[in-house]
Amino acid sequence: LLEFSFDLEVEQDSNGRYVEFGRGVWSAVYKAKTRWIPHSSLLTPPPSPATPSRVLAVKTPLRRDAAPVLAAEARILTRLAATAQADQHVVPFHGFVPASCSLVMSAIPLALSSHIEETALLAKQNFSTRTMLEPVLTMPAWKDLAAQLITGLDWLHTQAGVVHGDIKPHNILLLLRRRPDADPSTSSFQYSALFADFSSAHDIHLNSNNNGSTAALSAVTPPFAAPELMTVAAMKSSSPLSTPSSDVFSLALTLLAAATGDLLLYPGTSGMQRLAMAREGYRVLDFVRAGPHASRIPRGGVVESVVVPAVVRDARERVTAGEW
Repeated sequence: LLEFSFDLEVEQDSNGRYVEFGRGVWSAVYKAKTRWIPHSSLLTPPPSPATPSRVLAVKTPLRRDAAPVLAAEARILTRLAATAQADQHVVPFHGFVPASCSLVMSAIPLALSSHIEETALLAKQNFSTRTMLEPVLTMPAWKDLAAQLITGLDWLHTQAGVVHGDIKPHNILLLLRRRPDADPSTSSFQYSALFADFSSAHDIHLNSNNNGSTAALSAVTPPFAAPELMTVAAMKSSSPLSTPSSDVFSLALTLLAAATGDLLLYPGTSGMQRLAMAREGYRVLDFVRAGPHASRIPRGGVVESVVVPAVVRDARERVTAGEW
């Protein structure tokens, strides 16, 4: 287990409250500073004398029963960090702090979910018939994002041997990789997309006899979860049910949200209505085309061709990340 044993100070605001990057069911992610410099300078250049500290993200349990969940995530992250090309596909992990059961990672505050919402708002404010048939991110950017994430998922499954278990726009973080003033209509995606939050992850060969935090391993997030994970039997099961096929499905819906600009995906008027649609997620393109964002998913178009093989009803017949 990779441990973090360097100085670490969680930042506080003017009222003495810890500064948060975000929080979930199990944990909160706080902004922290350290003078330690990692071996890899992928994210930021070495600090100068004028900037002696480095910003990190510290994920800390919010409740007592969350400690085993974060410890299990630390084991997965240690494994990923030791796998070649990890920095290209997942948020860099710097170690586990046993005393507080905390995870120390590189700070990357921008989530794909936020970027989708911001881009969709701009597209709505600057509506154009010229771009209404394209993804809200623009076609070049969407295709680049899709290529990055599909390659990353193949790496996760085949090189690291890990199932993520909860892929969604909120669990993908974006690292700026080129000047933001470049022409977005002709440019590729300006960010490196990195998978984050492995609290639902498990070994690809894990079976029901393995020990682990089943509460974390069985996390399901509609509308991005595969329909086989939302059956009554699956929801009652205590064993990890997520598979490489369900990861593929979840990534396809994540990419669909990046095309439509709608994180709810399904056009229902109520949460229950959208949940019913999510349970028939293999019909997602039909549902989306019945809603207000249909024009961004033209029949026979690029988005459809990418999504269709990944949302097949029978999980055994879905494309693998490598084939995708």
